[in-house]
Amino acid sequence: MPFRCLDLFCGAGGSAMGLSQAGFEVVGVDVVPQPRYPFEFRLSNALEADLSGFDFVWASPPCQAHSSLRHCVGKQYEDFISRTRRKLEEWGGPWIIENVVGAPLLNSVRLCGSAFGLGVRRHRIFESNIPLVGVECRHDLQPEPIDVSGMGGRRVNPRVGQGGDSRKPRNLKEASQAMGINWMSQKEISQSIPPAYSRFLGRQVTQWIRKEPWQDDDAERATLWS
Repeated sequence: MPFRCLDLFCGAGGSAMGLSQAGFEVVGVDVVPQPRYPFEFRLSNALEADLSGFDFVWASPPCQAHSSLRHCVGKQYEDFISRTRRKLEEWGGPWIIENVVGAPLLNSVRLCGSAFGLGVRRHRIFESNIPLVGVECRHDLQPEPIDVSGMGGRRVNPRVGQGGDSRKPRNLKEASQAMGINWMSQKEISQSIPPAYSRFLGRQVTQWIRKEPWQDDDAERATLWS
């Protein structure tokens, strides 16, 4: 039987797809309907979700309170991270919280699309109550990354942005290819993480649950820069 994972604040399922590829049976929870979520979906408040019966919980609380764009909109956003952490700690099983660089995560590891051969950098950080292994960026082998945040404009000229992203995608197809996602809208992609991140971390969780020493068995990633 596969391990069961509850995907809190699931969005359209970027994390879920990677967790499924890591071997989990995934159930998503979000307060907003997610018609393109690729697995079982429950419309509910993530902070009120029942965690019983799951082997692992992934949580991606809203990042607006910590995003660099928060200064542009002149609006105060709620910080969900402390409440999410408290809920997961009270549950007691293995968990991961994902958010943007600058969010108040503890002892976090950082991942970058350049380490997975993706067309984006999309730096994200991850906190867990089990040991996690990160992987170094490879910006040197990714000269022109794409910035999928926002995705509302037609501008494709180089720029400097958070995480070093340089240009906007020309269309949805280019954004989908850059992220490794082929089922989302432009807006959903702009709010997602690449499945490669959660696949990489999810494999660490399964090995931890099985009490196996960590081995980076992502052969596809390991051969990218050889």
